[in-house]
Amino acid sequence: MKKNKGKVEAYNRQQEIKKFQDNFEIKFDMKDDAIDTRTMAENYEHGIIPLEDISQAIEVVLGPNKRPKVRTFDPELDGYLHFDWHEWTELYLWPKFQRDVAPNHIFKIEGDWDDTCPIVPCGIKVTIGDVTYVFIWDGHHTCQEMKRQGYTKFPVWFLDVDAMLEDGVEIPDEFDNIVEFAVNKAGTNMVRINSKNKRKLSAYDEFMILLEVKDSATVAMNNILSAVGYVPKRHPVEGGFTQIKSGIDIFNNADEYGTKGKYFKRGLQFQKRHWPMAPAELEIWRPMALLYKQCEIEGFTLDEQFDIELGEYLTKTYGDPSSTQESLKELYYAELHNKGFKEPRDHDQWRVYDTIINVYKKNIGRIDLPQAQCRF
Repeated sequence: MKKNKGKVEAYNRQQEIKKFQDNFEIKFDMKDDAIDTRTMAENYEHGIIPLEDISQAIEVVLGPNKRPKVRTFDPELDGYLHFDWHEWTELYLWPKFQRDVAPNHIFKIEGDWDDTCPIVPCGIKVTIGDVTYVFIWDGHHTCQEMKRQGYTKFPVWFLDVDAMLEDGVEIPDEFDNIVEFAVNKAGTNMVRINSKNKRKLSAYDEFMILLEVKDSATVAMNNILSAVGYVPKRHPVEGGFTQIKSGIDIFNNADEYGTKGKYFKRGLQFQKRHWPMAPAELEIWRPMALLYKQCEIEGFTLDEQFDIELGEYLTKTYGDPSSTQESLKELYYAELHNKGFKEPRDHDQWRVYDTIINVYKKNIGRIDLPQAQCRF
C-alpha cells in the first residue's frame, strides 16, 4: 500500500528543538515554562538577542498545533488602541470596573519611585453626553503617584471606543448603550490583565536581574553559591540551585556580629561534600544551616569531623540527597504516629532538623548537640 503523501507527520518537539539548537554553539533549555534566554544570550555579541530569534524558539516549543490563524495586523491603522500624553483633568476613575484605591499601596510605590521605570497606565476613551472621558482601568495607583511626584503630563494607552463606533462597530445586543459597552470592555480588560495574563516575576528571574544590576546582597549570595560549587537555575540540574526564596531567607540569617551567609554557606558545603554532583536539596542544606546556627547560639562546637561522620552515615543509610530527606521526614512521621509529640513541628525544615539531631545522637553521638524539640 502506498503511503499517503498528503499526511502530515506528527510533530516531534524534542527533534525540532534539537534541530533549532543546531544553529547555536552554546545550548540552552527550551521548555514550556521558560526558554533560558540568559544562556541563549551567550551566543550573541554583547548578549543581545533579536526578538525574531526568540519568536522562532517560541514557535518550536509550542508547535504547529498552537499557532494562531495567520494574519497581518497593523494596530496603528487597523486597531483602536492609541497612545497619548494627557492632562490630569482629562483622566477619570469609574469604580464600576476598578478596585478600591489603596493609599498604602501608593505610598509603597512612592518608596521605590524612579522616573525611569513607571508603567504606562491603560485607559478607555468614551464620550458620554458632551463630555469625553479617559477612564483608567490599569495603573491608577501609578497615575496617582505620578501626580504626587509633580508630573504635568500623564502617559496612557487607551482604547478609543468613540472611534470604534464611528467606524461602524456595532454594540452587541446585550448592552443597552455605549456606556455599558465601554464598562464591559474596561472591566474585562482589567481582569484579563491583572488576574489572568500577567506572568508573575519568579524568584529565579528576580534573583538573576538583581545579580545583573549588581545588588550587593544578591552578589554576596551568588558568590557563596559559586564558591561552594552551585549555580542558580530555574529547574533542577547537576550542581544547580533552585530554592532561591529559601536561600535568601537562610542567607539573611546573620551571626551575632551581623554577618550574613555563614550558615547558608556551611549548609551547602555539607551537601556538596557528600553528594557533589546532585542538585541542591532544600531539606538537606536548610536544616543543616539551622543546626549550625543553633549550635553556635547554645555554645556547641561542630567540628569538621561532625560533618564527615553525619554525612557518611546518611549516604550509607539512605542514599542520594532526595532519598535522604524523604527518609528523614518519614522517620519523623513514624515516630509522631507511634509516640505523638506535645509540640509537633509545623514545617519540614524543623521536622528534618529534629530528626537529624535524633539520628546523630542515637547512631553516632560523639559530641553533644542542642536538644531537639521532638525527641525520639
